Amino acid sequence: MNSDTMRTKTTGWFGSTTEHSGPSPSPQYALVASETIDFESSSSELITSVVDVLIDVIEPAGGQTTLSLYEYVNPDALENIITASASKKSDVEVRFTVEDYLVIVRSDNTVLIYEPIGTQRDTDGNPCPAS
Repeated sequence: MNSDTMRTKTTGWFGSTTEHSGPSPSPQYALVASETIDFESSSSELITSVVDVLIDVIEPAGGQTTLSLYEYVNPDALENIITASASKKSDVEVRFTVEDYLVIVRSDNTVLIYEPIGTQRDTDGNPCPAS
């Protein structure tokens, strides 16, 4: 067993961002991308920007350059929630998963993407490890 500890910035599905020393409790996600969308200097729409960030992180197989959010979340509802909360100056974040990644879209137009950590266990050759 490795006694070295690693400090990783993580989040859980319902929890806030925390720091842990040593092995992470499951399920935890490590931040891999963070982007703030600036609508004043860009003609980008929220959904298009979310998809662009996801494609950069996930790197879909076969050189695919598009991703349909409809398989994971209702894009119209996502945009309506974020836009309404931003106009009311309320803090809202919407969380959903795309493949194994946790995606967080905040009303301040920040997109955070986390990848799962600790999902693979070392079984030492045992195909049926104890839970």
